[in-house]
Amino acid sequence: MSGDALCVGVCMIDWDSGVCLGCGRTADEINGVPAPAPDTSAAAQPDVAAARPAG
Repeated sequence: MSGDALCVGVCMIDWDSGVCLGCGRTADEINGVPAPAPDTSAAAQPDVAAARPAG
């Protein structure tokens, strides 16, 4: 058990999927490896005006 708040005490990694069967996190998430920040640049944002119907 990792001792963090998200741990449910059933640590069993499914190595095919890379996910813990107990908490549903990856080994990197359990070990505290930071996930990359989401891309918030303008190029990654959807064009809302183009998706809106004309009218």
